[in-house]
Amino acid sequence: MKRICLLFIVCCLIISCSSLPKVYQLGRSATPELYQKCSSPFPNGKWQFLHSIEATMPGGKKGFIMGLTVISATDKSVRCVIMSIEGFVLFDAQYDHRLIIKRRVAPFDSEDFAKGLMKDIRLIFFKPPGPLIESGVLKNGSFICRHQSHDDRIVDIIVHSDHCWEIRQYTHDFRLFRTVKGYVAKNAGPTGQPGIPDRIELTSHGSSGYTLVMNLVEAIPLTQ
Repeated sequence: MKRICLLFIVCCLIISCSSLPKVYQLGRSATPELYQKCSSPFPNGKWQFLHSIEATMPGGKKGFIMGLTVISATDKSVRCVIMSIEGFVLFDAQYDHRLIIKRRVAPFDSEDFAKGLMKDIRLIFFKPPGPLIESGVLKNGSFICRHQSHDDRIVDIIVHSDHCWEIRQYTHDFRLFRTVKGYVAKNAGPTGQPGIPDRIELTSHGSSGYTLVMNLVEAIPLTQ
């Protein structure tokens, strides 16, 4: 009997830790503003971004690199170049319906790293591909749009009152998998574009998790 009770308590804890934030519905009149808010984290058109990146790996080891990223919202293509602080190219790849690796130097030489990196970039810069299943506000008043992908993962786009935002990606059983936070300065930062964040923090959760803190150096809009 004691074993059954203990199992029941454990199951309840798992369920409570694997729940999504409650979404409170808004009236129809607020819908256009809500959708506009949820689109604000994602740049339109084609852009080239240069970030200085502080990477914290499993075990707490830190490293500093530069990241050059070219993205196109139109065709969802990505070009990513990782460089040392001195400008030496450590990794160069692009994704346009398929992954092409042009250069890779250890410790950035595995294909799993390349695939994971492209997924992270697409999570940061592109609107979720799955349908919108819920929208409204959170208990604290922040706007939220909830999408579900083809593999049953949930992606929450959350925009706060100060225009900073979060993207939360959950597994199919509602466990937090990735968190992206964008911090937008009041003066619009070095880009002059109000929606381009000066700092982005990506966290991969779990035992082998990592954190990337990306500080914007330059953002250039490109012609298609």
